[in-house]
Amino acid sequence: MVNKAALKYADSNSLTSVMAADARELIVLIHQRIFDHLNTAKVALEKNEMPADSFIKASDLIVKGLLGCLDHEKGKEIAANLSLIYVWAIQELICARAERSADKVQDVINTLNPLYEAWVEISDRT
Repeated sequence: MVNKAALKYADSNSLTSVMAADARELIVLIHQRIFDHLNTAKVALEKNEMPADSFIKASDLIVKGLLGCLDHEKGKEIAANLSLIYVWAIQELICARAERSADKVQDVINTLNPLYEAWVEISDRT
């Protein structure tokens, strides 16, 4: 019973954080969740397990949370470049899953991390 209450509180606390966040903060949160799933996938692959759920969740967050929110009209070249990076990340995750490659997952983490750090910096300024 205590665990259910704690989980409900955590869920409502997360929901409150998301509802209070602006767009920049949401992108930071999306990156954090992507990294959570990618790190889970990487550790599982290193243990010779197949973390299909982690790959699916990370890919969905990239597609719906990052790629889907790009405004190509306003963002022009920046949006186009981010789109290329996000599409590459999804393709790399497909390969990582097929090849069971923790290294490819790490490549995605390494590529997305500077973008995440930039969003954190932008978010902190406002």
